Amino acid sequence: MTLVQLHYFKTICKYNNLTRAAKALHISQPTLTHVIHDLEQEFGITLFLRQNKGLVLTKQGQDFLNEANLLLEQADAFSNRMKFLGHTHQAVQFGLSPASSTLYFPLIAQALYQQYPQIQTILVENGSMLNRQKIIDGKLDLAIISSNAPIPSTLGSYKIANTRVCLFVHKEHPLAKKNMLSIQEIKEQPLVMLSEESFLTTATISQCMHYKIDPNIILTTNQISIIKQLVTNKIAATLLFEHTLPDDQEYVSIPVTEFQAIQIYLIWNQYKQMTPAMQHLIEVTRQVYPNN
Repeated sequence: MTLVQLHYFKTICKYNNLTRAAKALHISQPTLTHVIHDLEQEFGITLFLRQNKGLVLTKQGQDFLNEANLLLEQADAFSNRMKFLGHTHQAVQFGLSPASSTLYFPLIAQALYQQYPQIQTILVENGSMLNRQKIIDGKLDLAIISSNAPIPSTLGSYKIANTRVCLFVHKEHPLAKKNMLSIQEIKEQPLVMLSEESFLTTATISQCMHYKIDPNIILTTNQISIIKQLVTNKIAATLLFEHTLPDDQEYVSIPVTEFQAIQIYLIWNQYKQMTPAMQHLIEVTRQVYPNN
């Protein structure tokens, strides 16, 4: 017995006529005759009585129809549920750094939910280095990271943008009117930075050490709002990617010449099964940030 046979049987019962049922199903009448014969042989029952006006269900046939209806309903419900789980309602574990959560993800999220509102995105906020390791370990599906080195071949990647490191200071700060800064000019500045697990902070400290500078970091935090408040209140300056802090009349951003250009990537594990939701998110990222 197959679900197709049950569907054919149900259609025969609807019309009580093989010719009309065959026409509705777009198959031959002998095919339906074989279906009835096979079902009757398999279960040792008589499904129909043949009369001049067509077919009449027997008592066994009526019982069989009742059970067939239940089974077909369950099969439809199962199919719909699996399609829902497999192709629509999928969760994506998405790694973000504090900077990328404000800079790059909002536009991706907006486009994603316009095109695929059924996809659930679970955001996991860590520094780029930790998110990269979680991708390698299979603990995240996708992540936006920053890097100044090529992405290894074990990871799939798409470059979202190039960016640079800027010093953000209050508009009344002595350096505020400069168009460009050297790393020597920031060595005495009190700095509030992202936490040490952040790629930006690690790269900044490394670059300072290269120039034999010990940065005056007075506070580390992953809260962009705290960093913004400290800059606005003239307590400290900060080194962040350009545009990390929204445009504001209270502070300015100035590029630092010695810092290398930084690339922003969307990454995933090449050896992890790609779900439809992951594919859609990558596709949307390419649309929002076309890589020219």
